[in-house]
Amino acid sequence: MPQLVAVGLSAVEVGDELHVSERPAKRMTASLLRKLRMANRTEAAALAGHAGLLGA
Repeated sequence: MPQLVAVGLSAVEVGDELHVSERPAKRMTASLLRKLRMANRTEAAALAGHAGLLGA
């Protein structure tokens, strides 16, 4: 899930990848951001990039 958010997928696209609807995808994203203490998806993407979660 962090990789999906980090590469900039929308909630609908994340949901499609995880085989859930948009609403649960938004909730999962919000939960992830809370757990990481991130204000937004951009910060999460920067963290994922720094942690090497985005590949080469």
